[in-house]
Amino acid sequence: MKIIKWLFILVAVAAVVAGVIAWTLPADVAYRQVASRLGPVSLVGVRGTIWEGHADSVTVFGRDLGELDWRVDKAPLFARRIKADLRIKGADIESSGLVEREWDGRLVATDVRFRVPATLFDPVLDVPSLKFRGAVTGSLARVVLVDGRVTESSGNARWTEAGVTGQAEARFSDILADFASQGDGSIAGTIADDGRGGLEVAGRFTVSATAYDAEAFLSARNGDPRVQEALRYIGQPQADGSSHLVLRGQLFRLF
Repeated sequence: MKIIKWLFILVAVAAVVAGVIAWTLPADVAYRQVASRLGPVSLVGVRGTIWEGHADSVTVFGRDLGELDWRVDKAPLFARRIKADLRIKGADIESSGLVEREWDGRLVATDVRFRVPATLFDPVLDVPSLKFRGAVTGSLARVVLVDGRVTESSGNARWTEAGVTGQAEARFSDILADFASQGDGSIAGTIADDGRGGLEVAGRFTVSATAYDAEAFLSARNGDPRVQEALRYIGQPQADGSSHLVLRGQLFRLF
């Protein structure tokens, strides 16, 4: 009986020690264990603990996004959920939000806010003669992923200080986008200008798991000569002086 008693004591001690180790596990040790399963995501300069830590650099598909900070809430773990506050800050990219992994494997992101440079979309817009200026800011109220597929999402974005430089120099209106998930798992949205600048925009777009499809009609408000010059390089010219822009391609070109 004493042997059984001591076995119980040893098991209890081992459980406590294991809990302490897990509770204070260094983030770099944990990262080395899972790095091979993170696919296109890699971290450099990892420090802190798995509960609250920092990485000097987070890279996705070879693009350095900046520094990463995280804080994991311990309480949801007792309900088999993981809830983390993530923040990325780079030279020209910022993002923050709450990410939660539910007990059934769903990933839910809420209150996601981001800021990226407009130049990020140069490969997609594919206008060699022009470089796009300004920044795109936006928010996602809620995004749900199941088995890697977006099943629910809604949000908006705004391209501020929009314009181009290069063969033509022009300042545009701010460009607005609203989007939400569709029944087929894609995301669909509309594009419009804010009515205050030299560019009129009306369009729509869809984004699936791997591809995007967008179409917009662009025109110079009040015959703005700088915008008219810029539109010579964007899309297909129309009889009324506007431009018809059609974009289709693979989503991974963004990276």
